Amino acid sequence: MTTNKPRIDVAVAVVFGPDGKVLWGCRPEGKPYAGYWEFPGGKVEPGETVWQALVRELREELNITALEGGPWFVIEHDYEHANVRLHLYRVWHHSGQAEALEGQVFAWDSLEPRGLNPILPATEPLLPKLAQPQTMWITHYGASLQGFARQLVQRLEAAPPRTLYVQFREKELLGEDLRWAFQHCVSLCNKHNQPLLINSDVLAALEALVGPQELAPHAVHLTERHLMQGVREGARERAVGASVHSMDGLVAAHERGLKYAVLGAVQATASHPGQTGMGWLAFRALAERAQLPVFAVGGLRPQDRQIAMRNGAHGLAMIRGSVIDCTGES
Repeated sequence: MTTNKPRIDVAVAVVFGPDGKVLWGCRPEGKPYAGYWEFPGGKVEPGETVWQALVRELREELNITALEGGPWFVIEHDYEHANVRLHLYRVWHHSGQAEALEGQVFAWDSLEPRGLNPILPATEPLLPKLAQPQTMWITHYGASLQGFARQLVQRLEAAPPRTLYVQFREKELLGEDLRWAFQHCVSLCNKHNQPLLINSDVLAALEALVGPQELAPHAVHLTERHLMQGVREGARERAVGASVHSMDGLVAAHERGLKYAVLGAVQATASHPGQTGMGWLAFRALAERAQLPVFAVGGLRPQDRQIAMRNGAHGLAMIRGSVIDCTGES
């Protein structure tokens, strides 16, 4: 038996304060899921863009004005009363002090709050994805073992815990060099409490060198080939993200239940001379439909973070842009 439920587009505002906390609201009596906590927002009215709806809802409900933000991604949720498409936007600059203009309760808390219960069913499964690191550094020990090692030490010492993904991706190294680089990277990530990801292309070589037991604690980042064609058992269960280059890859990453995708190349890169990147407009069109957070990659540096976020990127994944000088030379 089928039912004809209405399709509702909803603008969802994840409003960040200067301390990194986000604004939560509690659904009032008389609405579906009364008493549940959610991000503020509301229905997109005919003729409105998602951003216009978000600005209007924040002003009407909380008396704040969204000044700057960007799309995150879109998810769909099937409620009993409707099929809802949630357009998540980050708002990182607003004016005014939040007030409960409609009598609702609101609170500033983290993206994974412990004291706000219950959380809206469409929102709760998203929180681990929203709260994950927004920077991914892709290792490049192959450029210079000692030079990159020094740079990685400096970067991890400067970063707060659990704010970075470090993806170990050393396709050029072999034998003892590969073993040394991996053990150095593991030791640093453990010391500074940063999550380490192992690229699926180096799993077999690492397993032969250090044994599967040393790989087991670490999550796996899938290449697009392994995402589409599969990877060995054990690694499959530890996969948390993947590199993709198209909508097909993004759909596969979402259907696999991954936490993120890395999409690119956005700009031309030194590793692919003569090839132009997809550009920000194409990146944004794909990222908004991804249904999971998307890192931008390809010819990017830390100063590109703002433009990336305005175009729907969860954050940046960087290879050469993540280090200033691997060789130690001026």
